[in-house]
Amino acid sequence: MLSYLSTSVCVIIALITLFYQDHVMQMWKKSFSVEDKIVLAVGILSSREHFEEREAVRSTWQFSSNYATVRAWFIVGESSCHLPPEYRLSAYGCEKWNINVSGLQDKFYASKEKSMENCFLDEERKFYQGFSFKVNHPVVVTKLGVFANIVLKNSSAKVAIMDVQNKEVIVETVISSEKLHGHGYIYAEVEPLLLPKDYEGLVLVEGYLKDTACVETIWDDGGGVITFKRVYSSHHHLDSKKYSSDFSIAAGVMFYVPELQKLKELAEKEVEATEKWLVHLEELNKRLRMEMEDFGDIVVVDVVDTYRSLPAKLLKFYQWLASSYKFLYVMKTDDDSVINVSQILQKLQEKGKFNPERFWIWSRFRKNWPVNYIGKWTDYEYQSSYYPSFPCGAAYVMSYQIVHWLVSNAERLFTYQGEDVSIGIWLTAINAELIEDENFVCDTSCNFKSYNQAQVTANQMYKVWANLKRCNNFCSCVNQDITN
Repeated sequence: MLSYLSTSVCVIIALITLFYQDHVMQMWKKSFSVEDKIVLAVGILSSREHFEEREAVRSTWQFSSNYATVRAWFIVGESSCHLPPEYRLSAYGCEKWNINVSGLQDKFYASKEKSMENCFLDEERKFYQGFSFKVNHPVVVTKLGVFANIVLKNSSAKVAIMDVQNKEVIVETVISSEKLHGHGYIYAEVEPLLLPKDYEGLVLVEGYLKDTACVETIWDDGGGVITFKRVYSSHHHLDSKKYSSDFSIAAGVMFYVPELQKLKELAEKEVEATEKWLVHLEELNKRLRMEMEDFGDIVVVDVVDTYRSLPAKLLKFYQWLASSYKFLYVMKTDDDSVINVSQILQKLQEKGKFNPERFWIWSRFRKNWPVNYIGKWTDYEYQSSYYPSFPCGAAYVMSYQIVHWLVSNAERLFTYQGEDVSIGIWLTAINAELIEDENFVCDTSCNFKSYNQAQVTANQMYKVWANLKRCNNFCSCVNQDITN
């Protein structure tokens, strides 16, 4: 009898819960006006100059289905980088490459000794074993060295230049304390090694060394030929710190600049190149304003339009969206992706799986993804060797509740190197449900059942869309029966 009553109570509670959830959903839907009734809001990240890509999206999947409950917007930054590309430290940001013409020289030592007067034992400086650097103009490594005062008597040290990411040694040498000194360092010649522009390396000393000395380091970037990135206590990235000229360093390198005259000429042309670039940007701005007036589907957010600004760019779009419209779900994608909107909507109608009032994100997820320390995806800020699971940036869908939480905490969320990585890190704070689906495509591969196709050019987009209309998949009509 008690068992029967217990079962009956559970059933009644379940029915009440279902009724309440359904009632909430009905009230939510009734709160929409005719003008702003959006089931799926789509944010398409786009660069300001991607006119062809936006036109391809408009001509294919953006307006193809004419769903009244779907709205899609392109997200662009308020301004372009004001610096010509050749005068930036990186292709992915807007930080100026400062070329100091008066400091340019064909040979230079990256580190030199500076004695400390009246230094007591407790005032000795800690010496880091090495440093990472980025090459802004081609250089040749001719010597490697170690600071003389920290090499123990009758011992030796190994100095190497290695890849920052995988620690593969590029060149190395062993230095003994009997070698000749130069600027306070003991150097040994190595086979000349040419390092191209944008190369990122780590020079590191290993051996029996003292940790401290009454000496400071004078750093020399050769007038901007290289950029110092971080200092290292060991080869592990988590044992490193952001570079500061206050740090003292055990490792030494001598660089030779083979194309010094080209660098001087580049510096001399900076003013002229900047003037031309600004004229180009004004033309781009005019064209973009016309596009905005013609189509009304571009949202401009307050960021400089670079790759590094993507996390902030996306957050600002969510803030705009939440303050302007009511919606159930949000999809994020890029202007080089094709989306099967009708298939996405059909999946979202599955009962019990995609409740907009719950915290979930639906995509294909990258798991145990290693943090990069060089290149486009460089991330010095995340303090772990691997990221938490994060969605493929090509396409993912989130509930309203997720977006509401992001908007509410936008001012406190740290922006990491990519928007997809940032989303994954941010959502660990609320333990959001990750709805894994292999039918989201992350790269150029093709899946006959996929909801999207990623990393396509503007011309390819028309062909991919034609495949979907003709063959009911993004790939082709060949073997679709076998695959399905």
